[in-house]
This record gives sequence, C-alpha cells and structure tokens, in this order.
Amino acid sequence: MLHQVPTKRITAEDVLRANGPWRNCEIWDGSAVVRDPSGGRAEAVAARIVVPLGVHVRERDLGWVFLSSQGFLLARSPDRLLAADGAYLSKARLPVLPRRGFIPMAPDFAIEVRSPDDTWEATVEKCGIWIAHGAGVVWAVDPDEEKVAVFRGVGESEVLERVGQAEARPVLPGFGVDLADLFGGLGP
Repeated sequence: MLHQVPTKRITAEDVLRANGPWRNCEIWDGSAVVRDPSGGRAEAVAARIVVPLGVHVRERDLGWVFLSSQGFLLARSPDRLLAADGAYLSKARLPVLPRRGFIPMAPDFAIEVRSPDDTWEATVEKCGIWIAHGAGVVWAVDPDEEKVAVFRGVGESEVLERVGQAEARPVLPGFGVDLADLFGGLGP
C-alpha cells in the first residue's frame, strides 16, 4: 500500500516570520522557491531601470516604486507570493502603503532581469505569471544578450535587441529606457 507523506504548504505568513527558514523565498503555489542574490550585470541593469523609474513616478506623484525585496501576494490557498526586480504600483490602486507585509495584488508594471543562473525562458515565464495576475506591463531584460521583451497583456509583446526604446505605456506614459543607455558601458 502506497502512503503519501503530507507536505506543509508554505504561506505568506511563514515568510514574514522573523528568523524563519522562508525569509528569502518566493512562494509558488504553496512551495518555497529560494531566490539567491544575482549580482553583477543583472543588478547594475536593474538599477539603471529602477532609478529613473523612481524619479519619473515621484516627480508626478503617481504611486510607489519597489525594489526586489517587496513581495506581491497574488493568490491564496495555495499562496503565490512573488517579487520582481523592480515594480511600480499606482496610488489609485494602492492609496496607502502597508507598514509591513506584502502588497495584496500584482504591480501595474514589473521588471524581471535575467540573473546569471536563470534561463531566458524562465524569465519570460515569470513575466507571463505577472500578466496573468493583472500586471499591465512587464519587461523581461537580458543583460548578456542586451535585449528587452515588453509584455502588454496576454498575447501582446515586442522584443528589442541592443537598440530602441523600451516603454511602459499604457501604464506609465512617458516612461521608457533607451537600450543603448541601459546596456552601454557594461563591458565584455
């Protein structure tokens, strides 16, 4: 007779526990997924997007810009808790920031930068998950291949390689990043 060993589903509350084993995890349908720091080009490229994003949003008092440690609780039972490398959420959707915890919705705009240990396919897949949960625009960024895929809803995407302007419209009209500036000077 075959017996199944019950496994505990991880919840958002488990991640919030001080000194708990799940502190640096995302949760994918109740299972913990450890996200190690990426470093190198990935972090530099993410900063080249998030810094001007923050300036754009703050100057216009549009909402909130988040870094990679902000969790977004997308589903419950089982929990799905994800973090983007950068994100924006409008004040219209989230008028006041919670003092602690996770944002209970997808961001309006999410940025996923491929880290050295990830595949391009995994990065694009995560972008699709953001879109499926309500993000309006998501960028997949590959620092090594110097390309950006822009996703705007289901089935609408464009891929820019080395040149061009990645834009966050319609979520953030007027915000974009020139790929030559984004990838320039990174070295071989």
